[in-house]
Amino acid sequence: MANDSFVNQLKQQAKEAADKAIQAMKEAEAAQKAIDDADNFKKISALKTLHVLQDAVEKLIKHGLLNLDRAEVYLTKYILVYGREKTINEYLRLGALLLTQENFGVESTTARYGNKGLLWHGKSYESAEALYAAVQDVIGDDPLEHVQWIYSILDSVFSNDPSAIVYACSTPERFEAYANLYQREVREAKEPLSVPDLSQITTDDAFLLSSFFGQF
Repeated sequence: MANDSFVNQLKQQAKEAADKAIQAMKEAEAAQKAIDDADNFKKISALKTLHVLQDAVEKLIKHGLLNLDRAEVYLTKYILVYGREKTINEYLRLGALLLTQENFGVESTTARYGNKGLLWHGKSYESAEALYAAVQDVIGDDPLEHVQWIYSILDSVFSNDPSAIVYACSTPERFEAYANLYQREVREAKEPLSVPDLSQITTDDAFLLSSFFGQF
């Protein structure tokens, strides 16, 4: 009888321990679910907030009212939600939207936009570089740090089919191919010229190259 009592006691203790373990597991699962729910809520909230900001920014561009403060708020939220690479794409899209917008987009008073004939938001710009600086005044410093993508947008704007880039600018997803192209063109523009080793050319040729590049 004593042995039976001891065995029953052990069984009871084991059951209590098992019940506690199950309860602890349930509490841990509930806590994790609460964390997951909170994280999901934050993600959903961030996406909804970003979509509101995106709609607002596009409307501001449409009416010529986007400014640096609002652009920075939008892009700061964008990078938190989507990361740096997609934010660079969105930065380029904003630049393209500014220059292709129906009522406030860039124009040229000359047949070729490089001939000091650029007009944008009621101001004249003598070069793509000057326009590039003006665009940065609206959407912030260029993360690519190179004017090439402005040239690329201008090429599209003044092409035989400017509607293609206008359509691409309508959503980030449609613009992705353009953004990838622009970034590739920037990388290529940043690549230094291939200059031969001095041992491979004559002294006169070396002097010629030195003089030529020294003029830049």
